[in-house]
Amino acid sequence: MHMRNFTLTLIFFCAFAFANAQKKGRITTKEPAPKAGTENLYIYQPPKGLLIPEKAQASVVYINKQYNNKTIPLIKKGNNYEFLFKAPDSTAVLIIGIIDENGNTIDNNNDLGFISHLKDTKGNRPAITGITTAELLSGYAPYILKLKVPAASIINIYEEEYKLNTALKKENSYMNYLMLLYKEKKDIVKPRLLAYAKQMESVKNDERKWMQAVYIYSTLKMNESKQKMEDKILSVYPNGELAIQKFWNKFSSEKEPSEITMLTSMKEYITRFKDSSDDVKDNFYMSIINMYSQKKDWNGIKKYEPLVSNKLRLASAYNNTAWDLTGGTLHSPGTDLEFARTISKQTVDIVKERMSKLVNNDEKENMLLSYEMYSDTYALILYKLKQYDSAFYYQDAIQQRDQKDVSGIERYAAYAEKAKGALFAKQFIETQLLSGINSSTMLVQLQSIYKELNLPEDEYNKLKDKSTLLAKQKTSEKIKALYGTEKAKDFTLKDLEGKLISLSSLKNKVVVMDFWATWCGPCRASFPGMQEIINKYKNDEEVVFLFIDVFEDKDPVSMQKNAAKFIKDNKYNFQVLLDVKDKVGEDYKVQAIPAKFIINKKGNIVFMGETNNLALEIEAAKN
Repeated sequence: MHMRNFTLTLIFFCAFAFANAQKKGRITTKEPAPKAGTENLYIYQPPKGLLIPEKAQASVVYINKQYNNKTIPLIKKGNNYEFLFKAPDSTAVLIIGIIDENGNTIDNNNDLGFISHLKDTKGNRPAITGITTAELLSGYAPYILKLKVPAASIINIYEEEYKLNTALKKENSYMNYLMLLYKEKKDIVKPRLLAYAKQMESVKNDERKWMQAVYIYSTLKMNESKQKMEDKILSVYPNGELAIQKFWNKFSSEKEPSEITMLTSMKEYITRFKDSSDDVKDNFYMSIINMYSQKKDWNGIKKYEPLVSNKLRLASAYNNTAWDLTGGTLHSPGTDLEFARTISKQTVDIVKERMSKLVNNDEKENMLLSYEMYSDTYALILYKLKQYDSAFYYQDAIQQRDQKDVSGIERYAAYAEKAKGALFAKQFIETQLLSGINSSTMLVQLQSIYKELNLPEDEYNKLKDKSTLLAKQKTSEKIKALYGTEKAKDFTLKDLEGKLISLSSLKNKVVVMDFWATWCGPCRASFPGMQEIINKYKNDEEVVFLFIDVFEDKDPVSMQKNAAKFIKDNKYNFQVLLDVKDKVGEDYKVQAIPAKFIINKKGNIVFMGETNNLALEIEAAKN
């Protein structure tokens, strides 16, 4: 998330959200002071020139005991649109976006969201209005509505609310504020965090307050204080939340567990913590299924599949296994593809069945996203099994939903050529490239198509030059918008041997950075392919690979030991750097891992993201 310095008061922030909406749209209410617990009429005024599809909807996010998201169809009234919404009695604020029937964003108020504050049933402003607004804008609303609210703005909302009501500093939200502030200002905030941890530690017999202290000590990497606090919690609450957490940590870290040992652990858990809920049983049953999935034991899987109550968890686990078996790219051979196809088809069927039973739109977007993810995996398996028409069928459904992932677009192009022919693929690829999509993979495919169709090489070269220029411009704009410059920020980190490695020491090299963590499943799944790339460039002194271990939440010694063991056990020859304080990850605004960056010889970031052929992007960076 690109951070800027804002000094907005809560009132100004909300006014800004509505006033700025005039440039992109505006949402108002018929009543001057809309109330919770009452049905309010909302009026959406779209900006001139913005096309609103027939089945557009308002996506409303709010907090009422838990995070909620409701979607309501828009009704056209003249040049505007209307929708009715009744928020539960205790709701303080709504964050709203306008989406199409497939969940794609139409208008989210310039990435800030449309904000509607509600009065209570007596017409008063709830005391938690500002806190609730900040809580929503800190994570859930950006996730649902694709917002990019500057952290400084959210911090300011918290602070304005604390000025109005200092008692709110005693609520759990205060730690959320401090952690957000610490992320922005680091060591300046450390004394305040420590003071708050001591305050929580001094509370008498309150495990949740004590756990906040543990979390702060963990964040600050104060392991001795963290351990002391955990010992105190376990002595007072031997079967409390921390004890449950420790149980699961131990269970998940067991090496080569068997069906018998996992069932024994389930019995122990139910007896000790007096919890035999479906969620708990599903945790154990899913662990057994995952074990059998790794062994490709379909009979073992089928034995426990009916016992899992949450079939969506089952689908997610199956998809993870199936994706790993594909190899993750178009050109990797994959393994056990018939087994992968069997479990991957299960994921698609599970989500399709769930989608057919939805009684409202609340879960529609999440189900569609899951269906796309699982269909993407299934299509890649079908493609590698040479079932091209079926592969294209599933990938085409994703493309119709406005596929934005470049690697997904590359897969669509490959399937299209096999299923629809070279001319169809040519037209699709050219459209994508001339829209500014950066894909060396599709350029190579297009060159092959031109040769197959006996088309003039000059025409291909002209298109290549134009698309390359457009892609560079688009990538440059994206990078500058995110970082303020194309220049890669320098850093110095220790490798596994304790040697200091700085980015600035690699001048005149193409540097490939891969942010990862030992706990990250997708990272581990991508590593065999990354090892192949390293092998390809082992004699090329122009190219350097740096695997930056990040977000481990461990002290330096433990982090080094864990990373070294992981690399040794898997026989990788990666140059691993330890981002112990997560500083480099934060500087590069890494939100999810794995995350790959390519830096050219001039020290500029020229690629970030995922692709089906990283080698092609490396070659492009060398030129």
